[in-house]
Amino acid sequence: MVNGTDVLAFRGELDAWADQELAPRVTALLDRAGHQVVADLRQVTFLDAGGLRLLVRIRRQVADNQGMLWLVPGSQRNWRVLRITRLDQAFVIPSCDPVAGARPWARSGFH
Repeated sequence: MVNGTDVLAFRGELDAWADQELAPRVTALLDRAGHQVVADLRQVTFLDAGGLRLLVRIRRQVADNQGMLWLVPGSQRNWRVLRITRLDQAFVIPSCDPVAGARPWARSGFH
C-alpha cells in the first residue's frame, strides 16, 4: 500500500500461465484491499489474452467492492495490446501517477 492506495505491480510475462498462477493470490489480496487499487504493468514484458483475462477479473472484483482501479500499461507494446482489444476504453488509465499525484506517466505517442 502506498499513500492509501493498494498497488499490484506485475513483472515479466502476463499470460495464461500467470493468469492461472496469480488469479487466486490476486483475488485474496483484493479481498483485503482498500477501495483504491493500481494495476502497474510497467515491468510487464509480455501481455496476451491470459493476462488481459486477469486484468478484467481484477477490474470486476474491484468494481464489485465499489472500488476504483487505475491501470498503468507502461510499455508501448502493452498500450498496443490494450488499444487493439479496446480494453483501453474499459480501464481508467490516468495521465498522472494516482499514488504520487503530480508525476505524469510516459504515454505520449501510444494512444
